[in-house]
Amino acid sequence: MKLKILTITFLLLFLFSTSYLMYTSVKSYYSDEMQKEMSENIREDNVSHIKKIKGTEILPKFLTNYEKNPQFAGWIRIDDTMIDYPVMKPIEDNNFYLTHGPDRKKSKYGAIYLDISSNLLSSSTNWIIYGHYFADGSMFGMLKNYKNQDFYKKHPFIQFDTIYEEGVYEIIAVFVSQVYRKNQDVFKYYQYTNIETKAKFDEYVSNIEKLSLYQTGRTAEYGDSLITLSTCDYWTENGRLAVVAKRVDSTD
Repeated sequence: MKLKILTITFLLLFLFSTSYLMYTSVKSYYSDEMQKEMSENIREDNVSHIKKIKGTEILPKFLTNYEKNPQFAGWIRIDDTMIDYPVMKPIEDNNFYLTHGPDRKKSKYGAIYLDISSNLLSSSTNWIIYGHYFADGSMFGMLKNYKNQDFYKKHPFIQFDTIYEEGVYEIIAVFVSQVYRKNQDVFKYYQYTNIETKAKFDEYVSNIEKLSLYQTGRTAEYGDSLITLSTCDYWTENGRLAVVAKRVDSTD
């Protein structure tokens, strides 16, 4: 009798595990196919079609994706990595794209997205871009490799094109942090978006350079455009990993 119960139990566990793996594989395939479709839209867009938002033209290559979802904000890519994704910008709930894909459907992968307070029409600022960590390297999973300085040396640049303009960014700092309690008087990098004053900018740069896991030999000055890529890191409870880069003219 006991053997029969154990056999049934193991069979149920096997069926559950198999079903879950199949479900996960289907979700992963769907996510990959959606990213592929959005990428193909970029190549196929009609460059003669012009659309403006608040008087500013959208890059023709992004028109199709934008018209399908006006929360589409651009595309981020790091050469020779898995990071090659559309970037969204929520309009009401800053956590929406933690649980929804670029098509606004439920997804465990979520989407890469800008902080809701980001102003894409103001480039002299700090745009914070969030993405889930996955051990297989998908989404922002590959950012963990930047803990290794050798990886940084091979991948020092980030391409982030907003719907309005293309941009190349050079990494200036890589650090670990965490989400702190509201009453903790510490540097909270995730609060430094849309930096408007020199004092705040200098404060941000000074702190990220102190926290940086290694020296990059690069820094930023007030007036530079920054992006901060943020993902989970399990070095501590509510841990985070951040990669900060400034806009440059080229990769030379």
